[in-house]
Amino acid sequence: MRRLNAFNISLQNLRRRPFRSFCIASFVALLSFVLITGSLLTFSLRKGMSSMSDRLGADLILAPIGYQHSAEGVLLRGEPSAFYLDMEALDKISGVKGFSRTSPQLFIATMDSSHCSFPVQLIGYEPNTDFVIAPWLLGEVPGILAFGEVIVGSQIDATAGDKLMFFSSEYRVVARLEKTGMGFDTSVFFNMETARAALKEYFYYTGEDVRDVERAASIITADIDEGLDPVAFTREIHDALRLSGVDVIRPQDFIGELSRNLNLLMSVIFTLTAILWLLAVGVLTVLFTVILNERKGEFRIYRVLGATVGWIARFVLLEAALVSLFGALAGVFAFCLLILPFRALIDLGMILPYIQPRAGTAALLIAAGFFMSFLVGPLASLYSVLRIGPVSAASVWDGE
Repeated sequence: MRRLNAFNISLQNLRRRPFRSFCIASFVALLSFVLITGSLLTFSLRKGMSSMSDRLGADLILAPIGYQHSAEGVLLRGEPSAFYLDMEALDKISGVKGFSRTSPQLFIATMDSSHCSFPVQLIGYEPNTDFVIAPWLLGEVPGILAFGEVIVGSQIDATAGDKLMFFSSEYRVVARLEKTGMGFDTSVFFNMETARAALKEYFYYTGEDVRDVERAASIITADIDEGLDPVAFTREIHDALRLSGVDVIRPQDFIGELSRNLNLLMSVIFTLTAILWLLAVGVLTVLFTVILNERKGEFRIYRVLGATVGWIARFVLLEAALVSLFGALAGVFAFCLLILPFRALIDLGMILPYIQPRAGTAALLIAAGFFMSFLVGPLASLYSVLRIGPVSAASVWDGE
């Protein structure tokens, strides 16, 4: 026969009342699932926002008037788009004083047809002058991209050595970027020579055209001289270039708006999670109190058999801890079953900057969610333990 100690009796009590035990464990499991999911979501959004701020390293972006949202869609969300600056505008931009460095980027939207492997955003950059894209591409590919070579974003289904076709021409993949949390994850990168060759094919299939393909650019990324006030300089340049059809965009503006929205979203997630945790403690406290009132006769029998107040208190805490443990483990299992297998789909479907944590960080977040949900049971049972009678921590531990 098993020894009749508090632990074994607690297990037997949980088995004798399966419906009650199942309901409490399910409530804790739901809490565990929400805590883990919420913490991973918040961490991934925060990491994605941080990555985006680091990647967009230009002080200003010069784009055609009316295309601010298109430029934002390309850079932040990888939405395929194609637009081009007027040649006269390029001449005026090159003559502006106050820019410490400038570099063009060329956007080409591929088509969903037999002429392209898949619809995607193509981005051309000038390796000799670029300071936004090239610095973090250099870690992925040795040297400078050659003609016909491309680098693909993390969500593009291609690896080094694969061939991709855009507008009937094949390009060789030389590297694949790590997750950036922005539109670059679904984009393909050319050097400017390759991009302008692709642009000619794009015009052939779409019927569009620009006057000088060899100088074509969609946006100009620019840094300003040190010592200049960014806000005042932006206003001044905006007025000077307004008649040229050029819009002056500060990346901080659309990043700032997105950051505010994400911070609001993360605050809502944190608040709702905290409310749910407190609600769980409150509901289980009431439930354990009701259960304790129903079990007064059972506890009297234990006392007649020689059990001390400390032993009964430990018995109640163990029972609450066990049912909470089973519930927390069930929540972790549900998360691993329902969320982890679909991480790639979540990445693809997320339109916000989103970078999932590495395995070690994810394990820590899961452990933290498990621990916080497990605490609910023992904390909720403390009120019931105090109602049993005068008891000290030492007496509970020793069972005296």
